[in-house]
Amino acid sequence: MVVNRDVIRTLLKENQWSQNELANRVGVSRVTISRILNNKRGAGRKVIGGLIRTFPNQGVSTLFIDIYKNKEEVL
Repeated sequence: MVVNRDVIRTLLKENQWSQNELANRVGVSRVTISRILNNKRGAGRKVIGGLIRTFPNQGVSTLFIDIYKNKEEVL
């Protein structure tokens, strides 16, 4: 799964959180969050689980982009 960076950035603004605050809540470093939001790395299980726990009112389909769904439509 790929993190929906636009949604995460919107949630940061709505909650008035910095990337550091999000990193603390997810349980990873600020650098990790920065790299994910800047598309420099993918999200591992720890980040995926942390985002789901941090934003329990958001659906998985909102927080993440299903790249396989789009791939099937092309095929």
